[in-house]
Amino acid sequence: MDHDIQKLEVLRRKASASIVSTIAAAIFIAYILLLILSTSGSLFMALFIAAPIGLVFGFLFYKLFGCKKSLATYRAFFKSIFVEAPFRNAFEELTYHSDEGFSQELIKNTGLMCLGNIYNTNDYIQGTYHNVKFERADVKIQQHVSTGKTSYTVTYFNGRWLILDFNKEFHFDLQILKKDFYNSKKKGTFFTNDEERRHRIELEDVEFNEMFHVFGQDDHEAFYILTPQFMEILKEMASTLDGEFMLGFVDNRLHVAINTGKDAMEHSVLSKVNSFPIEQEVQKEINVIINIIDGLDLDSDIFNN
Repeated sequence: MDHDIQKLEVLRRKASASIVSTIAAAIFIAYILLLILSTSGSLFMALFIAAPIGLVFGFLFYKLFGCKKSLATYRAFFKSIFVEAPFRNAFEELTYHSDEGFSQELIKNTGLMCLGNIYNTNDYIQGTYHNVKFERADVKIQQHVSTGKTSYTVTYFNGRWLILDFNKEFHFDLQILKKDFYNSKKKGTFFTNDEERRHRIELEDVEFNEMFHVFGQDDHEAFYILTPQFMEILKEMASTLDGEFMLGFVDNRLHVAINTGKDAMEHSVLSKVNSFPIEQEVQKEINVIINIIDGLDLDSDIFNN
């Protein structure tokens, strides 16, 4: 492990040096253009022309002079040490793709989330734990709005999305929202087909109703899934998970979306590698999967009959 950390640090320094050199070159070119153009016109106009040209040259340097390659090499080795290896130790039948994730179409088809016009995903992991298959990926959903004079970006969701399979057949969709989980799609509008429409469901547990909103297509199946034990587990999850969350039972799969506000298991190339906090962060990601499967008893008879 120490040898790997040393090798990783060498790759990090090479990548960070490439980035700094690229930025410096872009600034230098923009500065020279600014000096030349400002002698024959206004400073504002010179800056308006020099700045984008500097950015273009910076992008070309990034693509053509090894910066992109050295950064990709560092990230790939970092992920192999700190992400893939510990996940392989914790789970079986593991597949990992650092640059892949869930397709936007997959998230859209769940009908669980509002989708903006910007979608990013990475760190796709598939595996099994106690014979329960799971998939996870980091997902970021945003809406960019431009009014002509101003523009801004709203983040709908930024966190981890998990999909868990088990051998119980669900005939109707069910959605459970922590009350502070925003930008979900509830399929409750007039324009949704009657057979697909979800409606608000109230449970007998008053405390649970104060913490969660439940939307489903069938009350009977909702009551069957949301047993008193299940609701107690969800209330415990509300105090232990590192973000507001949503559960969705869709097409015989359980979706768990946790809005952590960050892209997990990443490390800045400009910062020296400190293995301890990185290992803690990755272990937290592993524990989330284990705790959900164990906590919700996804491998028990209720989900296997």
